[in-house]
Amino acid sequence: MASIAEVRAALEQASEILRESYRSVRSAQDGLDEAVAILAESSENHHESLLPPEFVRAKERFPDQLELMVGTLERIQRLTVEL
Repeated sequence: MASIAEVRAALEQASEILRESYRSVRSAQDGLDEAVAILAESSENHHESLLPPEFVRAKERFPDQLELMVGTLERIQRLTVEL
């Protein structure tokens, strides 16, 4: 059986990994936003769109994923305090 100190340490490690993941997802979101803008602008000079529909779908999903990560981090922090 794990001690409370071990559980707290594991929760802190999970929090740090989640914060790092959040920063990576935000960076990916920024990169995709830039790519979408460039492709959308470039599409104006072509007879068909250069913007893959998957990019648009991925762009739309980022806010939900980030919200889920924030909610999870908040819950980990509350649980840590309760211990």
